[in-house]
Amino acid sequence: MRIINKKPVLFEKSNHNIWTDPYIQQQILKKHLDFQSDEASRRQESVLKIVNFVLKHSKPKSHLLDLGCGPGLYTSLFADANYIVTGIDFNKSSIEYAKRKRNGINYILNDYINDYPNGKYDTITMIYCDMGTHSDSDRDRLLNNIYHSLTNGGTFIFDVFSERIISDRRENKNWEYAPQGGFWDEKEYLLLSQTFHYPKNKVFAYQHNLLLEGTIKHFIIWERYYSEKEITDILEKVGFRKITIYRDLLGKNNFTSSSEIFIVAEK
Repeated sequence: MRIINKKPVLFEKSNHNIWTDPYIQQQILKKHLDFQSDEASRRQESVLKIVNFVLKHSKPKSHLLDLGCGPGLYTSLFADANYIVTGIDFNKSSIEYAKRKRNGINYILNDYINDYPNGKYDTITMIYCDMGTHSDSDRDRLLNNIYHSLTNGGTFIFDVFSERIISDRRENKNWEYAPQGGFWDEKEYLLLSQTFHYPKNKVFAYQHNLLLEGTIKHFIIWERYYSEKEITDILEKVGFRKITIYRDLLGKNNFTSSSEIFIVAEK
């Protein structure tokens, strides 16, 4: 069998991607739209806290870019506050939903690492710890694009996991049998999952072998975490001149961990 049962090379790409798999895209969209869950866009209460936080730390009624905008739950609220909004995501189902749901927002279906959107923005947001899904080289490439697309005095607002995540995560193995299908596929499947930790690199990897009738799909999801000094040093190296870290903005939640920190970086 073609089951992969070894620790992946750091930030190795798997042969399937949950964000672009047509069936899983739909399942992720459903989780985005569950306002009582933290599993995709966070609960409505947390979404509103984050939106108010962004409004407090950004220039009113200005140009805002949301990286990894999903189905537009945040972008719609920014547009309600009279911001000129652009959102980009490479989950086709989410972008199509966002376009149907709200006019007047510029939605882009694309990969913001390899196809960063043109334009100048006063505020750029990147919510739900998306920064941690990227390798350090892709992160640095993205941060340079963010910095140069911001207007002078503009702000980049985002969240990452802090080192406290190691108290919530452990290396492990588990399996899930879904005779009637489920999140990973509409038909019967067996999911073999492994969590790996790279403490020197501050990274977790979640590796999944999805066994279907006649085929196996392999997925890896990466999760990078940071010390406060490390993320500050990285942002200062890019050129950001004022960096403020906010802890415990959301309190206890049912996301991967409650250890996220929010950062406001000013150009």
